[in-house]
Amino acid sequence: MQPLVTAAEMQAIDRRAAADWGIAGPVLMENAGRAAADAIERRFAPLSGRRLLIVCGKGNNGGDGFVIARQLANRGARPHCLLLGRTAELKGDAKTNAGILLGAGLPLREVTAVEELT
Repeated sequence: MQPLVTAAEMQAIDRRAAADWGIAGPVLMENAGRAAADAIERRFAPLSGRRLLIVCGKGNNGGDGFVIARQLANRGARPHCLLLGRTAELKGDAKTNAGILLGAGLPLREVTAVEELT
């Protein structure tokens, strides 16, 4: 499957959204996470009590995952985030959203080695 845009193209789109339209990174991340949660809810409703695993990297897509988890929890799901890395390695909006996730009491498990997945 071919991606709609490359990582570099997506970064350029994000920069343009900020520069041309004044949409800040946290707002972009919140909107992306909410839209993804909407799609998940359409596909897997009802969400109440449903356990879901969200695998997150250390970059902005990981930040999107943290927002998705929070959005799904607000809809009654029981999301668990799996971070492929350490929270100490997060930066920017991803770090902010990981903090919000943890502050809400939602689970976030750090994984740095394949052996930790068992």
